Amino acid sequence: MQTQLSNLSRRRFLAGLTGLAAGGVLAGCGGNGNAGGGGGKNGLTFLNWEQVKGNPLEQAIQAFEKESGTKVTIQPAVTTEYDTKMRTLIAGGSPPDVMRINDDFVRGFSTQGALLDLNPYIEKDKLDTSAFAKETYEFPKQPDGSHTAWVLGYEPRLIFYNADLFKQAGVPLPPTTWSPDGWTWADFGDRAKKLTDPGKKQYGALVYLDTGYEQTFTVNHGSQTGIFSQDGTKFTLPDAKEVEALQWATDLTCKDKVQPPWSALQQDNAETQMFAQGKLAMMFATFGTVPYLRTTVKDFTWDVAAPPADIEQKTESSVIVFCIPKKAKNPDQAWELLKYLASEEGGKTLLQGGAFTPINNKAAAELAPNGKMPEHIGLFAEAAKHLTATNQTKNTLGARELYRPALDQAYNCEKPVGDVLSQIKPQVENALKG
Repeated sequence: MQTQLSNLSRRRFLAGLTGLAAGGVLAGCGGNGNAGGGGGKNGLTFLNWEQVKGNPLEQAIQAFEKESGTKVTIQPAVTTEYDTKMRTLIAGGSPPDVMRINDDFVRGFSTQGALLDLNPYIEKDKLDTSAFAKETYEFPKQPDGSHTAWVLGYEPRLIFYNADLFKQAGVPLPPTTWSPDGWTWADFGDRAKKLTDPGKKQYGALVYLDTGYEQTFTVNHGSQTGIFSQDGTKFTLPDAKEVEALQWATDLTCKDKVQPPWSALQQDNAETQMFAQGKLAMMFATFGTVPYLRTTVKDFTWDVAAPPADIEQKTESSVIVFCIPKKAKNPDQAWELLKYLASEEGGKTLLQGGAFTPINNKAAAELAPNGKMPEHIGLFAEAAKHLTATNQTKNTLGARELYRPALDQAYNCEKPVGDVLSQIKPQVENALKG
């Protein structure tokens, strides 16, 4: 399964999805108008928002079919308006047995009672949950203790860097292990300045594109919650530590001039293109960027490092999540498939796609450069011990549609971050009520 680069931008603005949160079940995952229905007594239906054919997900599903004797009918992928169509399928009462779900909206669907609680299966099978990356495995847990979705893998965010630019500028390379020693914000900023060359339109760093940066850098600066409170009812990004973190990232552009202007980053994947062209020395991005860079970059050496930290070194990770709708016709078979895909065997197959780190720790440990960049790809597997997750809310979409566009004023160097966030906070917390 490969994550399209366009998915990286969905956390920026979620443009075009306005209004989805207002109508009953929140947007999350879905299918086309012809999809839905169970696969019979000895089969199940499966829906993803990306094509399955020809990639490791198809191979893993085929291995499951052979091992279990269960037929999996893979329905046509829905590549546009996926969120809207899932809501339609669930409301219609005959959804596919397994469906991809947007990680941001698990809480909303769970609150509506649309997703099956997997705890009875986990307990019945006496599943060894210690085999999974802890924070990622626990992501779908709800306040009432239910476990309403299943994570197959995660895309940790690390610092991608152009090693050749470092060497040309005589700048020390970042640490090769998960350690903040010599890798504080001050260290990062100092390197970024030395790696910036206005004459060549070369920038030293880029960190502030998506909500993954908001969660990572606030926690690494001492925030206890990040964007939202633990119960999902409060917007904590306007708090002191959080504002300091976002202002630091914004100042990389507005004061230090080491980060591309916000106006230059509005096209999808502008940052990865700049990096591939040698115009960006450091970039905070997900594991899903690796396949693109391996294919695109031919004329310089690049590698990855853990994010810099002042207090605690963590990183936010997008999670690859599937669900079993409560109205699924074949929930038992659906569970067996999800369990297999999260196993060591299934995880090793999925790892071949190179787009995410399997949730199974033994499978993730197989990450190795194998003669390809980045040399320190194993840092993605080690990220399992350093994860932070954005707390779930009933209306994450509605909240982001308010505060992220408002932050444009800060990112365009018009207003301080604190002023923007304090002004929008009442509206955001009203939206969080669902």
